[in-house]
Amino acid sequence: MSIKHPNLPFTAPLIAAAPDTSGVFALWQDGAIVYYGKASSGAATIRSALDGHLKGRSFNTEKPTRCSWEIAEDPELRHAQLLVEFENAHHRMPRWNDPERLPTS
Repeated sequence: MSIKHPNLPFTAPLIAAAPDTSGVFALWQDGAIVYYGKASSGAATIRSALDGHLKGRSFNTEKPTRCSWEIAEDPELRHAQLLVEFENAHHRMPRWNDPERLPTS
């Protein structure tokens, strides 16, 4: 089952309101999920992970336009489930989760 939270604009005010806890998130471009991420180790939170992407610390040649998230008790397991579900539905990984398809500068 996909992330339950609807996708919302990928903006600083929205990210500031994202949960400050562990979980999983999706980044969207042109109506499609391009990345599934997780916030599960140390001080990582959904908010801090999304903020990092907003500030361009990851995949800086392309910017997401929307995002969604889900608080997860076991982010590692939920992340793995989301990737399997996506791959089963699309016969490929999300673009930024696939090392061969990562954006380059």
